[in-house]
Amino acid sequence: EPAVAAAKPAATPYVASLAPVPRPAPAAPATANLDMQFSGDSWVDIAGPDGGSVEKALIKAGETRSFTPGQVSRVTLGNASAVQVQQNGAIVDLTPYQRANVARFQVSSEGSVVPVSH
Repeated sequence: EPAVAAAKPAATPYVASLAPVPRPAPAAPATANLDMQFSGDSWVDIAGPDGGSVEKALIKAGETRSFTPGQVSRVTLGNASAVQVQQNGAIVDLTPYQRANVARFQVSSEGSVVPVSH
């Protein structure tokens, strides 16, 4: 009886390629994003580098805002104690920029929080 066609090694199913490859979340560009988390209602006045208004509104508790460098240049936060500002993931201490619970600061083109220059 003729030998059955030489048993070819079964093609190993290429499962590996189907399994989702765990990838780190896309690395954020090396820009220092400015993130704001509002734990209480706060009015904001945010101006862009051109002096135009980016946002001027009462932001409600629980909301967040995120800006990229170059998008904002001057920020005024009304109820400053209710706002947590993070610059590139690090919490910004607003104390130096606060007067009577109103925080005013500028954002440099690299995204760093700096005092308002008068």
